[in-house]
Amino acid sequence: MNTRFSVPDIEAEALVLMLSLLDIEGVEESRKGKSREDACLTDEEVAFNFQAENLKVSLAELRDRRFALSLDEALQTDTAALSTLSLINQGEHDDHLSALALERGDDILIPTHSQEVLESTRFPFEFGSTMSSNSDITGVVEPDPDEMDKPGESSLPTYYGRQFSVRDRIPPRAECIICGDTVRRSQRFKAPCSHFYCRGCLVNLVEASTRDETLHPVRCCHQPLPVADFLALLPSDLRSHFQDKSEEFATPPASRIYCPNQTCSEFLGSPSGRRSEITCTGCGTRVCSACKNRAHLYEDCDENANAQTSAIKSLASQMGWQTCPGCHAIVELWQGCYHMTCRCSTQFCYLCAALWKTCDCRQWDDQRLLDDAERRVYNEFGAQEAAARPAIFVDRVYQRMAALEENHECRAHEWVYRSGGGCCEECHDNLWTYLMRCRRCQALVCRRCSVNRL
Repeated sequence: MNTRFSVPDIEAEALVLMLSLLDIEGVEESRKGKSREDACLTDEEVAFNFQAENLKVSLAELRDRRFALSLDEALQTDTAALSTLSLINQGEHDDHLSALALERGDDILIPTHSQEVLESTRFPFEFGSTMSSNSDITGVVEPDPDEMDKPGESSLPTYYGRQFSVRDRIPPRAECIICGDTVRRSQRFKAPCSHFYCRGCLVNLVEASTRDETLHPVRCCHQPLPVADFLALLPSDLRSHFQDKSEEFATPPASRIYCPNQTCSEFLGSPSGRRSEITCTGCGTRVCSACKNRAHLYEDCDENANAQTSAIKSLASQMGWQTCPGCHAIVELWQGCYHMTCRCSTQFCYLCAALWKTCDCRQWDDQRLLDDAERRVYNEFGAQEAAARPAIFVDRVYQRMAALEENHECRAHEWVYRSGGGCCEECHDNLWTYLMRCRRCQALVCRRCSVNRL
């Protein structure tokens, strides 16, 4: 009779056998040294040895049975997942054949069973997981209401005996605004501006926002993405890191306290009101909450701060850098006018650090004005035009200089594709295929900066 043991039963039986083996070993240890080495084994000792061998064989059999049960459980658990993967692969293959048919101008093919199932179902992936992870993809939820034909929806003429609805003509897919890949409705994220993101680009954007505060809050077309909606798409480690950085970036820059240990620099929160000492949880450094430097038990904050900031101020003065009046961050102007907008949103004059439009400083340096006008004309008309008609190029530069003196701000970008690679003027990434060009200010940026930063 075949009896199917459960895993707890096997583990309990194995425990009994192990305890019996320990008892036998205990008896053998107690007999050592009480008989001659060349003496023959007694019947009792032979019986103990025989019993020990039998117990070891039984334990090996239990281990094999436990391993077989594990394989059986894994097979039962993964059957649905393997079927789902097979369905997805077949659907992608059928999509490819349909795309080739459309490219040749052939008639619309009848959707296969795999395509119909994929169009009307969602596969509940875990947060930020992939197909090869331990995510639960065995279940299939009901179709999206907006993917189903509405009652009374008009239909097209029959094709091969089948009626095609509007949904059949317009597949529920969209292009990712960043990479341009076609993404199924069940595997994409829709921003408030109606742009779509594939999971990979969304995760990359959130990860970049934890390193670059100018990308925070995560947004598209100046509209913040609902955090509660995209947190479910992030890996657990990135989700936790993003929440920590969100708390940091939500703290006013002037109130942030960081660990002064240069190899740590962990965010420690904001001052509580009165002077206190904060211990860094990362490296153990003790920090003064008032001056934000290392704790100084017997010194005033002014004396301690002066000793540590004089070198930085001296370097900033030598390099021509300026200090933001809002958050006291050191900034550098590398192109454009003297109107500065800090990451803390403070607008100020780069020459005197006064709030913008509260001083009488000039807005442009002549050389910077010429350089910016030349950059804009070069971006708009290209290198070939400048080389082919240099005199016209120079005239355009001086005309642009005159226009910039009157109006140099671009309040609303108007982006168009510009073929050919180059360096993004915002994040300085090099791209091979194309950049986005603003028709107003002629800025050349990558796709991400055009929708997520500017």
